[in-house]
Amino acid sequence: MQFRIILLFFIAHLLCDFVYQNKTILNMRFNTTGNIKFSYALKRFSLANFLHSLIHFLTMTAILLIYSFLYGNINVVHYVLISFNIAFFHYIIDEIKSLWIYFKPSFQDNIHLFLMDQLCHFTAIVFLSCNFDVKVLWKEVRILFKNYPRGLSILDRWLILIIVFLICTFAAGIFIKKFINYNDFKDYNKIVDKGFIIKKCKEGNLGARNGGFIIGILERTFILIVMAIGQPSMIGFALTAKSIARFKKLDDSSFAEYFIIGTFISFIFAIVGGIIIKTLNIIPTIK
Repeated sequence: MQFRIILLFFIAHLLCDFVYQNKTILNMRFNTTGNIKFSYALKRFSLANFLHSLIHFLTMTAILLIYSFLYGNINVVHYVLISFNIAFFHYIIDEIKSLWIYFKPSFQDNIHLFLMDQLCHFTAIVFLSCNFDVKVLWKEVRILFKNYPRGLSILDRWLILIIVFLICTFAAGIFIKKFINYNDFKDYNKIVDKGFIIKKCKEGNLGARNGGFIIGILERTFILIVMAIGQPSMIGFALTAKSIARFKKLDDSSFAEYFIIGTFISFIFAIVGGIIIKTLNIIPTIK
């Protein structure tokens, strides 16, 4: 049961951090442009982090209530209290990150800080969900995975699938954006819009709003599906379509580097995720 609750909390975290966190909250939490007084900045990002953590708490509570309504075999009050503790620790972690970025603005797109931040959040979820009794949780996980995937219930497999999907689509998109910004590829001027990169074209035409991010999600979703159904050869269609769309721009060596690196990272996320989903044996394989 603890393992399943952790899966539910992971889904809530991924939804809140990567799917519906809006631009206003992000700017309040991490926008360090201009000479902002510390007292004002502290009030601003403390409020934003509080609202962000509150959304986490409400999302976790909503998921627990839905699960309880459908299956009715958990102590809702107990796990809502755990949700509150997770949200509180989430607030503390985010406050530390906001303070760090305020004093060290160069760390705003630091990929190592991003990964450490997510590691802290996931670790807090695991430890708080099992009341710091990691041995009991580890024993439960070992039993569940002893005959993988048959040892996992269908519900657990679907929850893992949702987590893999969210990581390989939305979270991967944010990771790629951070990675590109962190490495600062040559001459590219990057416009941050809702946390996603858009290349500044010389003609002033930016194309579809968040088009690159949406294409990335669709691309990785397609790869996840074809890997899950046992048709990896179809990945070539995604690469071909993407290359044709960007064919003229590939003459620019700077763009070619950005395109190739971003594409490889995207494909790696999707292929690994697709392999995991295939091993769950819940999506029929097409022969």
